[in-house]
Amino acid sequence: MWREILKEESKWMNSLSASKQKLLDSEPSFEVDIPKLSFPDNEEELPKVLKIMEGQDLDKKTINDLDKNNHKMLLDIVGEKMSEWEDFIEDVDIHTIRLKMKYGRKRPYEISDKIKSVTNTDDTPSFPSGHAIEAHALAKVLGEKYPDKKKELNTMADSISLSRVQMGNHYPSDIEAGKKVGLMLADAYLDISKSWEDILQKKSKARRKKSSKKYKKKKRRSGDNFKREKSEGLHGWFSRRGGKEGKGKKTQGGWIDCSSCGKKNGPKPCGRKDASKGRKRRCRPTCAACKTYKRRKGK
Repeated sequence: MWREILKEESKWMNSLSASKQKLLDSEPSFEVDIPKLSFPDNEEELPKVLKIMEGQDLDKKTINDLDKNNHKMLLDIVGEKMSEWEDFIEDVDIHTIRLKMKYGRKRPYEISDKIKSVTNTDDTPSFPSGHAIEAHALAKVLGEKYPDKKKELNTMADSISLSRVQMGNHYPSDIEAGKKVGLMLADAYLDISKSWEDILQKKSKARRKKSSKKYKKKKRRSGDNFKREKSEGLHGWFSRRGGKEGKGKKTQGGWIDCSSCGKKNGPKPCGRKDASKGRKRRCRPTCAACKTYKRRKGK
């Protein structure tokens, strides 16, 4: 059983919101074997939280952005849209809520009257930090796609994570564990994505190879019908194959009919209405097969 109920657990263990409960009841698209985590005694770590809160100098807008617009702040760095990453973030959140419910750690404001909750994003157990998990998981994956933005992404992920302690929502150990878990989730996701890319590339390569074989086979079967004519001209081909027999059962000389060049029954002398008159006939100027050859003068 992945859920372990502790003696002194967070009040949120029995009062999750509908959206958080839905996540808890969901299955992620990829599984990750996360090792057992641990954290210090709440009372012992509380002074560190108070010290960080006193030293923070962030304005309300920045705090709000780091708290509520954390995904957008990371995605804006690389110009990606939230809609393209919703599924990944949901998977990360499913793993996160499972861990939170497993450890059930109280929030700092649950054990100290010196700290008040100032947001509605702290309605789950404290350990590990969900913001830290999301931030570092997303930063790692985006960093693989945009290597030149890695430093900026990691800096933003650190700022998002630290803001949770500055607001009094988390202990420093929540952040440390969150970063560790976030990177593990990102690595698992990247491994799966890489595997799928390899599979798709192999399939694409196989399709190209198969298509190439079909083309070569077709070429061998039909032969290069114009190989000799390229060197001898269309009339060398015509003289070998012969033309259509006329009334006297004699092969007529002349130019190849545009409509029958290369057909199975052989070429025929040009009999098109727009051909020049007289015994010395010629193809129309637009004939695709013979336009590169000098045309015979006719009357």
